[in-house]
Amino acid sequence: MNDRTPAAGAHRPPVSSAPPAVPVAGARTLRRSALWAGLLFLPATASVWIAAVATERGGRCLTYGACGDVPGPLFQATLVVAGAAWLAALTTPGGAPPSRARWAALWTLFAAELSFLSLVLGHYTG
Repeated sequence: MNDRTPAAGAHRPPVSSAPPAVPVAGARTLRRSALWAGLLFLPATASVWIAAVATERGGRCLTYGACGDVPGPLFQATLVVAGAAWLAALTTPGGAPPSRARWAALWTLFAAELSFLSLVLGHYTG
């Protein structure tokens, strides 16, 4: 018997007629953008905080507590919205084009992060 021919009782794996799933470029772009937006959020927050504290008002705020008044729930709300939008954008399935809701989640993520950064800047310089 030849090494290339299977034995008479050998089991052959079933052949699938479905084409392999090819990742859609739009889904990959959406996930990559969301991943980078989420990963760069912490360094952006640190940079904005350092820039705000480096000003005269920011130094007084840090030293004497004469900061602008921003309620804590507003900070928390922007972080919760950003986190939910980040998860929605990251969990985009790769086999189909992303829906409008997934793209909206990415833009909501950007808006929530920018709102949070603006609140941090306003808190220390306002």
